[in-house]
Amino acid sequence: MLNSRDDILPRYSLKYAVVLVVLLASAVVGVYGFSTLELASMNSATRTILLSVAGMAALTVFTGKPPIILCLGLLACLSVACAQIWPVIVVALFALSCIVLGRWMLRQEASIDWSVHLLVGAGTFGTLTGLAAYLPINYPWLYGALLLTPLILGHRHVTSIGGELLRQIQASRSVQTPLQTGLDVLICSFACLYVLVAFMPEVGHDALAMHLFVPSHLAQRHQWSFDAGTYVWAVMPMLADWIYSIVYMLAGETASRLSNSAFTLLLAWQIRNMTLWAGGSATSARWASLIFLSTPLAFAESSSLHIESAWTAFMMAGTLAILKVSSFTPDPRERLSQLLLAGLLLGFALATKAVTLSVLPVLLVILLLHCKAWAVQGIVKTLLLGSVGLILAGATPYLSAGYLTGNPVFPFFNAIFHSPLWPNINFEPPATFGTGVTWDTLYRMVFKSPQFIEGRVGAAGFQWLLLPTAAVAVLLSGNKKALCILLVGAGSMFTTFHSTAYLRYVFPSFALFSVILALPFSDAKIFPRSLAILAGALLILTNTRFIQAATYYGEINPSALLSKTGRDAYLLERLPIRNMVDTVNALNTGHQPVAVFASPLMAGLHGDALYASWYNLKWKNEFDAAASPSELAQRLRQRQVNWLVIDLKSLPQARLDLLLNVSTSYARLGDVELRKLNDTHYEHLLNPELSSLEGWSLTSPSTYDPSRKILTVNVQTPAIQRVEVTPGLTYINSVSARCATTATAGRIQANWMDEQGNFITTSIETFDCTTQWETHEMNVVAPANATSVIIYASGHTDTPLEFKSLSFRQ
Repeated sequence: MLNSRDDILPRYSLKYAVVLVVLLASAVVGVYGFSTLELASMNSATRTILLSVAGMAALTVFTGKPPIILCLGLLACLSVACAQIWPVIVVALFALSCIVLGRWMLRQEASIDWSVHLLVGAGTFGTLTGLAAYLPINYPWLYGALLLTPLILGHRHVTSIGGELLRQIQASRSVQTPLQTGLDVLICSFACLYVLVAFMPEVGHDALAMHLFVPSHLAQRHQWSFDAGTYVWAVMPMLADWIYSIVYMLAGETASRLSNSAFTLLLAWQIRNMTLWAGGSATSARWASLIFLSTPLAFAESSSLHIESAWTAFMMAGTLAILKVSSFTPDPRERLSQLLLAGLLLGFALATKAVTLSVLPVLLVILLLHCKAWAVQGIVKTLLLGSVGLILAGATPYLSAGYLTGNPVFPFFNAIFHSPLWPNINFEPPATFGTGVTWDTLYRMVFKSPQFIEGRVGAAGFQWLLLPTAAVAVLLSGNKKALCILLVGAGSMFTTFHSTAYLRYVFPSFALFSVILALPFSDAKIFPRSLAILAGALLILTNTRFIQAATYYGEINPSALLSKTGRDAYLLERLPIRNMVDTVNALNTGHQPVAVFASPLMAGLHGDALYASWYNLKWKNEFDAAASPSELAQRLRQRQVNWLVIDLKSLPQARLDLLLNVSTSYARLGDVELRKLNDTHYEHLLNPELSSLEGWSLTSPSTYDPSRKILTVNVQTPAIQRVEVTPGLTYINSVSARCATTATAGRIQANWMDEQGNFITTSIETFDCTTQWETHEMNVVAPANATSVIIYASGHTDTPLEFKSLSFRQ
């Protein structure tokens, strides 16, 4: 229930009539939209929710315990049944350690919620991991010690948390209405879904290409390369990936996925807190959390290892802190404290996702609108400290990217920064999603969702049909707190959609609008209680039926949950390239780069993945430029590649034929084949048979006879060709020569050069020529710092020699 008399819209007033008109208009639009809608088929996620609701309801009735306690017990049983108890323990210890660390950093202020402590601790741990990633020091023992240190030093706080949890378990269900209990059961049922989907093996594209690739790479190599030439996203803000890396180091893939789901559930708690802060009742707080958890996009964020849930958690906490830096907070000292907290939390958000830069101007406007509230004694010092917190928490990835690539937001805006690692054009998002906000944006988000995300109709959730009514009710109610939340949510969506209309980038707005929806619809003085419950029930049911509309990954497969054999069979059927990664690792014992001509889903690979895509433009261009099998093999060997992963169905036939010509099949899973580069020695020289002079440079007066394809040279007038080499590899340098006039000596010569083109050393062997064509060879090893070699067709004296072929083979 809202706090003040001004927040109430009296029945039958003009304001109330306006709200009803908007509601009726939204209903008409909704009915039309549903008439165009094809009913979604029942999916595994919907079935899981229904089973969870039935089970939770039965347990609640028979035990009399609070649903949340029963939910924790049920999840513990599920973790044992699915053999995931260790990842659950690691994630729980990580959360506890974060809470203790955050409480210590914030000086144990009692007014701050535990969720803020957790986020401050998680952001700090993630920042430290990001810094440690530059060095080869990332081992499980280090992260185990890192997490245990706060728990040991803060053992009293750990004991108090354990005691409080024990009291909650022993307590009976507190006095609450049947509606509140029912809402708790539904919330807990969605929590079961989010945890179960985290127990499933990862099959998501973004996760396997990046968000799980980074933790697995860090665990295997003990450091991250920050090589934007190999992975274009290597220097992007990755605070969430560093957080996932901590638990991955200790408990693997499931722990990372579980921590992602935990952030989504944490968001539901934050939405509850914001609803209560805005004047909502305990019931409206539950409705807000449930609306959010039932949203298909929220489920999509947990169905695969994404970063938006962690990013939104930092954004929500930072936004609430900004809103508290106002006259809403009576104590001026508390306002300044919240300003400091906002700087730190928004810095963590900035280090997680660069889209934060689109939202910060909106929060700055809110802050300026309340400048009278925080313009008090000590504000200069607070602003300085808050700015320092924002910079320390958020600037590291941008400074690193600027130093390593020349572009602090690489690869974006490269038309401005001109990094040599990317073309001098701005990196553009997919044109599929469009830009800007139009009068029908909300309708299209609901009924034409593929225009806004890689999903199906309904991906945005159906609460957007009720948002205009809720927004008008809030505007007319005079609830200033709700108005601020509405302004931040709408402003963030507008500024972000100005760049690209993509739903994942406005996930914080989804959370904020959940609060806006719950405030008026759960207030009996605005809407009749029966109407509000009916609207809420229809919304939750519809969202649940379309729960998988925003993702192609959120399947719940019992056999994959309950046994390793079922898990392997599920991956073999659903995504065989994941099984192929294990095969590659078993064969690629030297951890050499692997050329990948398939989807970039190589998380867990023991070595670098060379993607012939925009992930690695240099390698893509090299591959595209290879016109013959020998040239392609040469480029692969220069990259030290022995193994190739090829999707036989995705490549053009001409490119596929080249790859098949230079390699031999070792294993095949579905359409994905693992092949080994043939051991045949491949020629590095262009025109080794001297069919033309392309590639060769002659010194006058040396001569070339095109009819006979013969070079005539001596020691003063050699012909040369420069080719790239790989340090440490062995090459065979051979020539076919004879005397041009009289007997003399010839030479085989290779001059080694470094990356700057400076001379390193030379390899020379001499031979005596005859009047007959003879072949002479020299085996050489490229020096450690050599990147190229100059091959000579030369005599050893002033007497001329004739050459009909030269070779430089690997």
